[in-house]
Amino acid sequence: MSVCESALGGCAALCRAAREPLGDTAPPRAKAWLAVEHPGPWPAFGWPQDLPAAAIEVLTAAPAYSVRPQLIRRPDREGRAPAGDRVVFVAGGPPGARWLERRVTGDLGRDIGKLDLAALADGGPPGFGTPLRDRILLVCTHGKRDVCCARYGGPVARELAARGLPVWETTHLGGDQFAANMVCLPDGTYHGRLDRASAAEVALGCLRGEVSAAHFRGRAGVSRT
Repeated sequence: MSVCESALGGCAALCRAAREPLGDTAPPRAKAWLAVEHPGPWPAFGWPQDLPAAAIEVLTAAPAYSVRPQLIRRPDREGRAPAGDRVVFVAGGPPGARWLERRVTGDLGRDIGKLDLAALADGGPPGFGTPLRDRILLVCTHGKRDVCCARYGGPVARELAARGLPVWETTHLGGDQFAANMVCLPDGTYHGRLDRASAAEVALGCLRGEVSAAHFRGRAGVSRT
């Protein structure tokens, strides 16, 4: 455990001051992603009990298949799908052949129950939703998990949304001491220690398939050496 992780609240300010290295800190086991829209509130651990039981079952089982489950919501709470509808993204694939699918469902429990987690982890697109050519951004704002995520992540997510970028707030991404943290899907690239001044440039680079060396934490699913 680093000094920053052991600080009260996983303090990102202390981590910044200590200049703890960012490189090679992305989670190595995330082969694929499952992101489910839920406006909140989000508990610190586990899943909201107002989710359908079938959705909770799939989200809970996902890590065993190296599929990273996330809850997401729009930063401004505007432009949401109609009441009862949820947006679901699945993403994965090896480097050079990444893919992203989007589905809007009015019956989350029924539709997510059809998702084959083993096939998702194998790398091929499952045909769960509409294939997307563009990338999306997830910014951790999970304040109940670590207050730094809300303190640093919230302003970053709102800044990117104000610029019209395809950004979603999300639950815990790992490495709270590096807040604000952002992941670009389907690439799985992690960037950390973002703020409102740096976020737009890094985000625009991510959307072009680039990384920012000053903020790059690595690529999820790539083993550390």
